Amino acid sequence: MRTKHYKNMEELEKALFHEVTTKINLSIQEYGDARILLSGGNTPKALYSRIAKANIDWSKVKIGLVDDRNVELSSEFSNEQMLRSIFLSADQKGPKIIGMVGKNSNRNQIERRYSSFFKRIDYTLLGMGEDGHTASLFPDDMPSEASLRNSIKEIIFTTAPSFPNERISCSRGLIISSQSIGLMIVGENKLTVLEESEEQMLPIGYFTNACQQLTTYYCKS
Repeated sequence: MRTKHYKNMEELEKALFHEVTTKINLSIQEYGDARILLSGGNTPKALYSRIAKANIDWSKVKIGLVDDRNVELSSEFSNEQMLRSIFLSADQKGPKIIGMVGKNSNRNQIERRYSSFFKRIDYTLLGMGEDGHTASLFPDDMPSEASLRNSIKEIIFTTAPSFPNERISCSRGLIISSQSIGLMIVGENKLTVLEESEEQMLPIGYFTNACQQLTTYYCKS
C-alpha cells in the first residue's frame, strides 16, 4: 500500500489538487476529454473548491459520482447537489456532471448514463468511513460484500447502517478500472482502520494492495 503523509490538510489538498488537475489536463490532451469520479462527504469539499477554480477547459470534463444517497437532489445529503454547487456557477461553463439519482432510476438507466465511465475512467477519488467502508460499499451488506469479491463493472444498490440508508454505488470492479485512484484519509483513527483493513476484511481492504494504481493521501488533522 502506497501512502503519502502530509503535515496538515493544506499540504494534503495541495498535493491532491496537483494530482487531479494534472490528470485531467493530460487526459484532455490524450483523449480529447477527461472522465473522473468523485466522492461526497465533507472532507474533500475544500479540495473540490480549489479544483473548480483551476485553469481547465471544463467543457471537456465529465464528472461522475463514486456513490450517492438515494435522496432528492434538493436534499442536504445529496452528493450530486454538493458537486453541482461547487463546480457549476452562473458565470462560467462548468464540467458535465452525471448523477446517479433520478426519477424512477434503475440500474440499467444509471449504467446507460454512466456508459462513458464504463469505457474509461481517468481518475477516481475515494474516501473512507470509520467502519472501513468506501464508496457505498459497507461491511455486512450483502450487495456490497458480493461486489467486493468480484471485478464486475456495474452500478449497485446497497444499504448503509445509518440514515439515509438507501445508497447507489459504483461497484468495486468499476472503480478499480480507473487509470488512477486516490484515497483521501484524515485522522489517526482512520489510518489505523486502513492499516488493519485487509486483516479485518473491511471494504477498503479490497482496494489497497490489490490496486497498484491507488495512492493514499493522509494527514493527521
